[in-house]
Amino acid sequence: VKFKGGKLPSSIGGLIHLRFLSLYDAEVSHLPSSIGNLKLLLYLNLRVAIEEPVHVPNVLKEMLELRYLFLPLFMHDKTKLELGDLVNLEHLWCFSTQHSSVTDLLRMTKLRYLSVSLSERCTFETLSSSLRQLRNLETLYVGELDLDLNHLKELGLTVRMSKIPDQHQFPPHLEHISLFDCRMAEDPMPILERLLHLKSVKLRYDAFVGRRMVCSKDGFPQLRALEIYKQSELEEWIVEEGS
Repeated sequence: VKFKGGKLPSSIGGLIHLRFLSLYDAEVSHLPSSIGNLKLLLYLNLRVAIEEPVHVPNVLKEMLELRYLFLPLFMHDKTKLELGDLVNLEHLWCFSTQHSSVTDLLRMTKLRYLSVSLSERCTFETLSSSLRQLRNLETLYVGELDLDLNHLKELGLTVRMSKIPDQHQFPPHLEHISLFDCRMAEDPMPILERLLHLKSVKLRYDAFVGRRMVCSKDGFPQLRALEIYKQSELEEWIVEEGS
């Protein structure tokens, strides 16, 4: 849907009993402050189609019943969102430390899924300390790996790296891993196949830019699903007997 001037009408704030609102793929660049009236929302999806910065007023903090929150991929530089009171959140997509304080995550103890992008002023140590108390967190998408999160089950990485980190840097109970556009020159399989609890592996969009990949004997003892998608340089894939 398209709105005149990219502005969601302020009358949206009159739908005070609304539980579900999705603006997914809508052409919206400006949200009215009246959206804060929707205090009963359980699900709010702001993944709009616009690739320009979206104006988001600091009123989401009033939606205390929210379980699912999808923030825009791009927001205005001066946008500041206070989200620490959203203690019922279970799924938070595109949380940015540029627009919110990383300490807001401390109170979100019900979080099971988190996608986070880090600004230069937030260190990985600070992020790790904020997430360590989130014992229900199962899925994390972030631009780095060196995080002390032993309870994590699913991990997605989009960071550029020449080779995959050593297996001891991964959470010990990891079951699912997705690697996107990492452009690793070294074959990641010798490390991945030693992660004994892995059930699924996804390599997408030039996660690996080498020509030869080998899955060795006795590797991946619990693997159920392997996805290899758009690896443009891959020429040879060897799967040894017993892998």
